[in-house]
Amino acid sequence: MSTTHKEGASGGAPPSETQIFRYEGDYWTILYGGVVVHVRDAIGMHYLAQLLPRPQQRVGVDVLLVAVKGTTAVDVERARSTVSKRIHAAIARIAQHHEALGRHLRLSVKTGASCVYLGDPERSLKWVT
Repeated sequence: MSTTHKEGASGGAPPSETQIFRYEGDYWTILYGGVVVHVRDAIGMHYLAQLLPRPQQRVGVDVLLVAVKGTTAVDVERARSTVSKRIHAAIARIAQHHEALGRHLRLSVKTGASCVYLGDPERSLKWVT
């Protein structure tokens, strides 16, 4: 379940500088481009919350696992695969509720042995988590 509503009179305006990606119990409250959505929790959402406030900073999957799950990776390839799948699944879930943000994240989040949020080259976005 998710809910959507627009902030302000011109909900279709380009994203303002500050965006929100905040965990609140069983749901995440996300504000992007003047549109607020509430998306059910998933582990990939926690990984994204680690990446969004740090544009252009590569974060190893081992660091993400420790930060989100409190565990270390025994098998690096398996960790890479698992974290990547969880991030892509979270982006797909977000896109179901907020198409513009889903598109932005598909283009700007890169996964692998390290993951990175590239940000938006056309505007400075600040994510509050």
